[in-house]
Amino acid sequence: YLGCMDSLACNFNSDANTDDGLCVFAEQGYDCQGNITATVGDEIEGGYLFYIDEIAQRGLVASKEDVAGLYVWGCDGYNVPGANLTQIGSGLQNTLDIVAGCSETPIAASVALAHESEGYTDWYLPSKDELITMHYAGYAGSQGNIFEFESMNYYSSSEQSGTSVEAFGFINSYQHQYFYKTNEVKVRPIRAFGNWDEGCTDELAYNYNENAYTDDGSCILSTEFNGYDIFL
Repeated sequence: YLGCMDSLACNFNSDANTDDGLCVFAEQGYDCQGNITATVGDEIEGGYLFYIDEIAQRGLVASKEDVAGLYVWGCDGYNVPGANLTQIGSGLQNTLDIVAGCSETPIAASVALAHESEGYTDWYLPSKDELITMHYAGYAGSQGNIFEFESMNYYSSSEQSGTSVEAFGFINSYQHQYFYKTNEVKVRPIRAFGNWDEGCTDELAYNYNENAYTDDGSCILSTEFNGYDIFL
């Protein structure tokens, strides 16, 4: 009986007695179901892994190098619409909002978005929480400075006000709550991989999205009135 006889293969066939040479193996850093098996600090998806979600479906990697040079955040004295998100997963949206709302170049967001490394071009400036998580994973953790950061300040994409933003001091692990946009600071881009789709996750909603991983608050619920569905 022909089939894959390698027990480590995803298509291993225990009934086979003759190998067909068609064994399929999981990609490095993943299992056969597509779950992430790499651990924080591993090299995967073009960078250093610093975040994995709780069910191993999505992650974040830091570029293996900083963008050369020092950069201002840009748009001093102006609040960039939408660029104040801080949570994990919000860095890309912040970066896109900064580039769309701030015509200055080069700035931290524009050089992060233009970054190319390891064959990937979808890098961006991390949000506050992404930057902090990256710091503790690759600089201040038990393994030390495995991401090869410089002992300098690094920008996030999270705006605090018209004149200040979130940055992080990789010199003394001090989080600067009010770092001026005009300061010239280091940039370490990041990229996301896995399932980061957002949408309505309520199966009872009119616009339920079965492919959505996280709920974006867009669910449209309905109630019946005189035999008709009224969407709320």
